[in-house]
Amino acid sequence: MTQRLIELLHRMQHNPNYLSPSAYDTAWLAWLYPQARGWLLAAQHPDGSWGAELEYYHDRVISTLAAINAIAATSGNVHELKQIEKGIRYLERAIPQLSQDVFETIGFELILPRLVKTGQALGLKLDRVETLIEPQLPLYHQKLALIPKAMIYSPHLAVAHSLEFLSFEELDRAAIPPLRTANGSIHNSPAATAFVEIAGAGSLEGWAYLDDLIERYGGYAPSFAPFELFEIIWTLHHLSLTVDLPTLEPVIHPLLDTLSQAWTERGVGFSTTFVADPDDSSVALRIFNKLGIYKDPAVLEVYEVGDHFECMPFERNLSLDAHIHIIHALKTAPDFPRRDEMLLKALNILGRDLTTEYIVDKWHASPYYSTSHAIIGLTGLSDRIIPKQIAWLLKTQRADGSWTFYPNLPGAAVEETAYALLALMAVREKKGDISLSVIERGIRYLETHYTTAEALPSLWIHKCLYNPYHIVESVVLSALDKYKSMVKPTRRPRLITDLTHLSLQKLRAEPLAQKAIIRPSSTSGI
Repeated sequence: MTQRLIELLHRMQHNPNYLSPSAYDTAWLAWLYPQARGWLLAAQHPDGSWGAELEYYHDRVISTLAAINAIAATSGNVHELKQIEKGIRYLERAIPQLSQDVFETIGFELILPRLVKTGQALGLKLDRVETLIEPQLPLYHQKLALIPKAMIYSPHLAVAHSLEFLSFEELDRAAIPPLRTANGSIHNSPAATAFVEIAGAGSLEGWAYLDDLIERYGGYAPSFAPFELFEIIWTLHHLSLTVDLPTLEPVIHPLLDTLSQAWTERGVGFSTTFVADPDDSSVALRIFNKLGIYKDPAVLEVYEVGDHFECMPFERNLSLDAHIHIIHALKTAPDFPRRDEMLLKALNILGRDLTTEYIVDKWHASPYYSTSHAIIGLTGLSDRIIPKQIAWLLKTQRADGSWTFYPNLPGAAVEETAYALLALMAVREKKGDISLSVIERGIRYLETHYTTAEALPSLWIHKCLYNPYHIVESVVLSALDKYKSMVKPTRRPRLITDLTHLSLQKLRAEPLAQKAIIRPSSTSGI
């Protein structure tokens, strides 16, 4: 199994930034590129929507709005107009269901009203949709009130990653050049970059970035790109749960070099061309610690705000996942002077907010992700916080051995089962009170149903749902590998039952001979 992990690391180096299609971002590129437009027209679901495999309403709503806007802006074809009509009918059914999702997608409260207004300006009949989104508007105004206008175009904040929440007319074209990253994008966002080009405030660098996306991904765009650090950090994190990372040398050396060179006084973000954050930074810090590479844990202090840690400035909801991963990182930094103080701060947030059996957060659609990460991070440190979550995992295993929050979505259970297994094996490893049969049933499910990460649905949350293929593969392979290590039989000591062939002299002499083999020679110190 370790060989499969090494093969994965090789593939990451030869095919980085490997991400599933985003109908939302591709829709923005469809205003500019026939290839993207062709992909978009073919990607409509039978129910009239666009978006990921899971009917996650936040994802489907903004993806569908972006798609019908792009088609309306570039076509008068009768068949394509019917696709728009189907999309509008879907929106009218789906918007009232938004509260069913476990969490909103990133930037949703700002992007939704703007997409509706853009569609109306294009002549789409969205009066019913406009009425239906009225309950969402207080969140729009709440978010806008948090962001100083001068900060919208700051290259040091993540706000511009969703710059398309502005209207074409509102866009301050003079503020765009400082926002461009070295790769030509607006904060590594295909959608925001395409929006700026559509608005006429583009550049050769911006076009080159979008051209590269179209060529790299064959006509579609991912949710964000590049994300080279994110891919390295989270893949190595999952592998570290099953193997000692030094055993993967030298194949991990180029990945570690990239990560180390990207390290700043604020840690790292998902790319060298994006702002740093405590979630990626804490997981990277743990990886460095596991490898004996020193990085100062004080880097996490810049994210302390009052009684918690801030994942991104101006966020409406703090991230429990970020607190979980900060705890996991600080466990590996026993000599850091503020370790206990910062651990207590993060633990207090979890103790305050973990009032339910499972945990949801803004970075993943499945509660099995956050719940399992919490169990892994807190087991052996603060076991009193997580008994309900462990009990929830045990009681929600299905008859076929799997776990899933989305039983009607084919393939979702594979990734979710891998998270649950990693958590339960961590508990068994440290406390020994998880039945092996529970784990074995889950492993059999994985072995039967896992083929490739590309065959699995998108469950990770950004502006829309996405699947980071290499990372998801690392989750599944790590669960399978950890089980094999856990049940690997230890070699029984050889028992000598017949001593008649050994003389007393031999029995006495053999230990002396062994010592003589390792004794330094008289000249070894010269």
